[in-house]
Amino acid sequence: MREMIKVLLSFSLLLVLMLSIPTSASITNHQHYPLNQNDVEIQNALDYLHTLQNNDGGFSNPDEESAVSNTQWTIMAIVAAGEDPHEWKDNSHSPIDYLRGNANNLTGSTDYERMILALVAAEEDPRDFAGKDFVAELKKEYLKDNGQFSDFTYTTIWGILALSSVGEDVSTSVKWLKSQQNDDGGFAWVPGEKSDYDDTAAAIEALIAAGENPDSKVIKDALEYLKTGLNTDGGFKFFGTSPSNAASDAWVVQAIVACGQDPLEWTENNNNPIDHLLSLQQSDGSFNYTSYIKSNPGYMTVCAIMALLGSPYPIKPPLHSKSTPAPTPAILTPTPTVTPTTSTSTPAPASTPLQPTPTATASAPALTTETSPASNADTEVPGFGFLFGIIGLSAAVFVFVILRISKKP
Repeated sequence: MREMIKVLLSFSLLLVLMLSIPTSASITNHQHYPLNQNDVEIQNALDYLHTLQNNDGGFSNPDEESAVSNTQWTIMAIVAAGEDPHEWKDNSHSPIDYLRGNANNLTGSTDYERMILALVAAEEDPRDFAGKDFVAELKKEYLKDNGQFSDFTYTTIWGILALSSVGEDVSTSVKWLKSQQNDDGGFAWVPGEKSDYDDTAAAIEALIAAGENPDSKVIKDALEYLKTGLNTDGGFKFFGTSPSNAASDAWVVQAIVACGQDPLEWTENNNNPIDHLLSLQQSDGSFNYTSYIKSNPGYMTVCAIMALLGSPYPIKPPLHSKSTPAPTPAILTPTPTVTPTTSTSTPAPASTPLQPTPTATASAPALTTETSPASNADTEVPGFGFLFGIIGLSAAVFVFVILRISKKP
């Protein structure tokens, strides 16, 4: 009898140990890519963007006034999700109305470049919008004879993306950009600086958008450089030893897709950038910059939407009616891409081209630190609740049997 009790006690202990095993921390929630526009993660992100729209139709970060850059970014994300930005209205004003009303308030080449990209995505004519020809103005004011746009590498990346989206010849700019590739295969935000992962990914997107073959040496070398930026958590860093972040995840994922590759196959320690990016989504649908830093949530969210949907730059309008949802993009079909510039509060050169930092190796611009939020990686996996309920019931039965047996002489 005592031997039987020992066996039952041992089995009960085993069941208790099984119950203590975490059910979600290391389990991958998504085995497919790209996500579909109807997936809950995308819908939650879009719902969050709705909360950022102001009554002038424009977009901003929480408790801020509308900005041209934020509105341009959001329009591209809306289109990537298969929706029509003309129908996103607050106080009867759409983001297209906001851009029309601020067409004379652009500052710097990136405002013009993003304007072209946003208008193309929204099926508006950037050569004839609000009485202006943004294509002609960009070329006249910012394009140099050697192909460089303005004074930086990232501004040239944006210029290639913008002009490629309207069928302009960008061969001289492509030649200049290729000449800026560093020996490590990467690109920097400004000529002569060290490479960073955001701008390298953006350069890949621009070159692919301009017709560069994904099998060319310049692209292969750049991809090899990107692989060195993959952290053990599956996310990508901006430079050096910086932590994985949403902006870098999005940039690199878009570059990978532009080259016809699957980001789920880019793994480190069995983690991939898609799962890492999803782990940064918060309960309100927004995306944090890192697991413990919240910065520029509007920009992080639009970047995440486009990357998760497998939509590199430039974002293309649906091939069908605006009211019809866009199809899920295929990851093996390379599509043109672009380098995002961000609003003045965005953290990284490729992500923050509007206010270049003095050096690409400097730490990312000021970020608002917060207490580490709960990660979506801790979401319960379907089916495990039922399984562990059965195990718990079995444990209770065995304990009952033990108590009954122990009372017998």
